[in-house]
Amino acid sequence: MTTPVTGRTDGRVARRQGTRDLIMDAATGLFAARGVTSTSIDDIAAAAGIAKGSIYYNFDSKSGLVEAIMTRSTERLADTLAQARQGRSGDALREAVVRALLRLVQENASSAQVMVTEMFRTERSWRDSIQTWREIALSPLVEDLHEAGVDPVVAGVQAAAIVGAALMAGLEWLVFHPERSAGQVASAVLGTLR
Repeated sequence: MTTPVTGRTDGRVARRQGTRDLIMDAATGLFAARGVTSTSIDDIAAAAGIAKGSIYYNFDSKSGLVEAIMTRSTERLADTLAQARQGRSGDALREAVVRALLRLVQENASSAQVMVTEMFRTERSWRDSIQTWREIALSPLVEDLHEAGVDPVVAGVQAAAIVGAALMAGLEWLVFHPERSAGQVASAVLGTLR
């Protein structure tokens, strides 16, 4: 979440946001590699090259840091899907959503990995943030399917299948087949969904 710079010419707000982004980037990489539970605040501080106190100053706790990472991922997702949705429905919308999700995975691989792995951990304090992310990911497809007359329960399952296929294919692509193009992966996912 970007803090607006309002009326300050000294750059303190911009520097603080830079520090927050540095911490979130370091934490996201570690969470993707090790998991949230196995990553300590000391690990994050070392990876970011900052004092441990800077993390607590900016986020209050490890849970607060995870929440901030989830919020940033949710904002990126919402912006990307809003663009993908512009004037589209049916197959064109599904294709645009799949391509947008794959682009997000490619540009934010560690964030995507963290979101996917944390999605099913119901005991976490950031469960509401994951639910918000999930609702944003599914909503364009659910709404489109519902408008096409699909039962709401079925529409939710179909939307989850499309988003799940795109996310899993995207992670599989980056980990095991990075030599493939985004277009090849999108075509494979879309071909499976037809």
